[in-house]
Amino acid sequence: MRKEEIEEIARIAATEVLAKKDEMLDEEFDARYHDVKLLMKNYRMLKAHYAHVSPETLEVSAICSLHRKTGLMMSHVDKMLTAYEALCKDATNPDEARRWDALCLRYITPERLNVDDIAERLHIDKRTFYRDISRAMEDMAVLLFGIEAIGTWKPNKKK
Repeated sequence: MRKEEIEEIARIAATEVLAKKDEMLDEEFDARYHDVKLLMKNYRMLKAHYAHVSPETLEVSAICSLHRKTGLMMSHVDKMLTAYEALCKDATNPDEARRWDALCLRYITPERLNVDDIAERLHIDKRTFYRDISRAMEDMAVLLFGIEAIGTWKPNKKK
């Protein structure tokens, strides 16, 4: 094989590897965003599950293991929510300060409000609410997953 042919093969292989890398990052983003969204959507139920299911009543060891995992995860989520609340409330930017309220009203408080009611309560437009929630999810991903969430989070990604 000639040097030019080898260089061309190497160039094609490098291009394919880079294309696969972007594809993998996109898949990681999709999974991480989906995980945070599901976690926040199910926050109330997960908390209730952990609070109301006692390990003594569970007979299957796998279920006990899942109960412990749920408890550990919810403990971590609660700590990160506390950290996020403090970050938002200490923020000098009112948009950042409002994100906690949007997240809390949407997913955490016992009262289940629809988007219109939350937007009205916060004195914002629905589009602003959705922007706030999107940014709050981005922030929570970093708090929950650490460095793995940085660089792969693309909240405005369109397929």
